[in-house]
Amino acid sequence: MRIMLVTDTFAPASDAVAESARHIADALICAGHEVLVFTTSPGSDSYRGARVQRARALFSVASLRRTTTEFGPDVVQFLAPRALGGAAMRALEHLGVPLVVLDPTPLHPRVGTVLASSHASARVLGTAGVRAHVWPPGVRTDEHHPGLRSAELHDRWAKVGRAESPLFVVGYAGPVGPATTRVTRRLAQIAALDGVRLVVLGSGPGSAHLKEAGAKVVGDCHGLELARALASVDVLVQPRKHEISLTAVRKALASGVPVVAFHTGAATEVVRDGVNGVLVGTAAGPGGLTEAVRSLAADPARRDRLAARARESVSARTWADAVDELVAFYEPARSAAG
Repeated sequence: MRIMLVTDTFAPASDAVAESARHIADALICAGHEVLVFTTSPGSDSYRGARVQRARALFSVASLRRTTTEFGPDVVQFLAPRALGGAAMRALEHLGVPLVVLDPTPLHPRVGTVLASSHASARVLGTAGVRAHVWPPGVRTDEHHPGLRSAELHDRWAKVGRAESPLFVVGYAGPVGPATTRVTRRLAQIAALDGVRLVVLGSGPGSAHLKEAGAKVVGDCHGLELARALASVDVLVQPRKHEISLTAVRKALASGVPVVAFHTGAATEVVRDGVNGVLVGTAAGPGGLTEAVRSLAADPARRDRLAARARESVSARTWADAVDELVAFYEPARSAAG
């Protein structure tokens, strides 16, 4: 099958969308499909033998249509379309090519087969009248695993010059909003806990505020650096109540690291309370997440039990499995377009 991937970012970029696009391209190529990637992010014009068409942000509609016609795709797969994806959807809508769209915004044109990466995302689209099938992504268990845990890195974060009583290391992976945002305030509360060291794998305007609260702000990191960092924390915290993307959560679990998150959004689809993490109900109040972290820090045996089940809870769905399921959506899309 000839598959055209349209993604705003792609390798060597390392944001969540680019990473998902890379994993999907890898699995498609390994399965013998012919792949063409269309993106505006800079880089090489080929990837593992597949052609990568890198256009400018203000690309020519005629050029995109010509590229698509010459390639003759059986299906065009859009990944989390934003500026590029939305424009490309409009440009290709009337070519008669089957379109499959993953995680569009509710404002995008209602074209093709729509997929959501979580039930939470599907509900958001549903409120805008967009019906979406649920397609959960996979996780690369070969890139994220407990064997990457670094005792030296963990001790550097946990001891901070202390000869005894190392701190409980709590990781957070993602952007840091301004100090006034609820997410950053929640992280600051965790950073201020006695016996806890918050390690932030990300950056943003609230970084200085978190440092003042006692956090270690590593900054943006990707690839092996991120994998080692995630595997080296004691627990990962997901401080957003309505998060629909669980990339960091899946990576942490695959690394044998339990997760503390709210009992809302997509987290409930991956984190199982008392099995591979802790889910905090909204009735727990504004300090519920902080209290859950405090409780886990004081109970290492409980943390070890959760860690022991973390990897197995996500390892059954690899990216190869996920993409096999993704391809299964292509035939109905082709039939509908035909």
